[in-house]
Amino acid sequence: MTPFFLFLIPLLAGIGFFFYFFLRRICRTLEWGEEGKKRKIILMTLSILLAAVTSVIFSSFGIVAIFLLHVVGVGLVFQGINGILRLCLKEKYQNGLKFWKLCYGSGLYTILGAIAAILLGVINLNNVVMTGYTIRTDKSIREEGYRIALLADIHYGVSLDGEELSKLCEEINRQEPDLVILCGDIVDSSTAAEEMRELFSILGTLQSEFGTFFVYGNHDRTFSMMKNSFTNEELADSIRSNGITILQDDSRQITEDLLLVGREDRSHSRTGRERKTVGELLKNADPADFILMLDHQPSEYAEQGESGTDLLLSGHTHGGQLFPLNLLMRIIPFNDGTYGTYALSNGGTALITSGVAGWNFPIKTAAPAEYVMIDLKKH
Repeated sequence: MTPFFLFLIPLLAGIGFFFYFFLRRICRTLEWGEEGKKRKIILMTLSILLAAVTSVIFSSFGIVAIFLLHVVGVGLVFQGINGILRLCLKEKYQNGLKFWKLCYGSGLYTILGAIAAILLGVINLNNVVMTGYTIRTDKSIREEGYRIALLADIHYGVSLDGEELSKLCEEINRQEPDLVILCGDIVDSSTAAEEMRELFSILGTLQSEFGTFFVYGNHDRTFSMMKNSFTNEELADSIRSNGITILQDDSRQITEDLLLVGREDRSHSRTGRERKTVGELLKNADPADFILMLDHQPSEYAEQGESGTDLLLSGHTHGGQLFPLNLLMRIIPFNDGTYGTYALSNGGTALITSGVAGWNFPIKTAAPAEYVMIDLKKH
């Protein structure tokens, strides 16, 4: 049984308990109905239904499920605030704060907060920002270092259109990167064939000293459970015809001190073929080189450190995309990381971007919509 299913049942149970006490508090505050067995049964039934709806987030009920998840997250925040007020104010809380207790008890703050969070999530998704990192190394890289632009999880068609993407590419070009990385899930099953061709035509305008490199994500290609409107061959042709290099369990010696390695995505196992291990990919690597590894899904950090990876770039997680799922992703071991930087055992760094867009929904409340600019420098 996967970690997802191991955590799904207790997660849904917790959501059900939240809604039961949330609805009971509303009834008591607004004096709806009488306390008793009948009301308990009604509230329990409603709570189970609401918890069930949150489990079908990727169905036609998706937007409702997202709203309910934000009700849970925002509701827990207000529960914490109310608990602090009760603890700190004591008698003053018991005898006063009538307006606060009415709005809190009726669920008004929670509902308005959830609506506001979703609206801000729509704005956030459509406001792509640059997140900068400086990575330092003891290895003998060139004196000026390297500037690396990282884009992942565009899922073209979810948010950006052609004009917006063109402006984003112009913004990246103005920062004069030495290397551009497209780290998977640039398209997905919602991307039309025409959109796919438009996308890579625009990404082909990205300018850098050493070129643009692409690794596959788990949504870029057609698999048995996910059908795209274009073939895998058409996708590869469109990428290459726009001057973008595909790395698929392959490496490129960028300069005499920088080795770029691109992994096949681990979803490739769906085809019945295994990807190469990190050790196999780095078997002949010069340990004096700075090893820049690309892997769409942030995984196998232990192997990366043991094999000598200096910087591992990934996407995939969207930084959790939706609150409070981002908090759960830091607890449930779907991946080796969720967002930001992590230390590898050899002193190297793993970096996960939350991505340019989101998946499936035009809402992002857990992390920025971003591209990343990395300045690699000597200590």
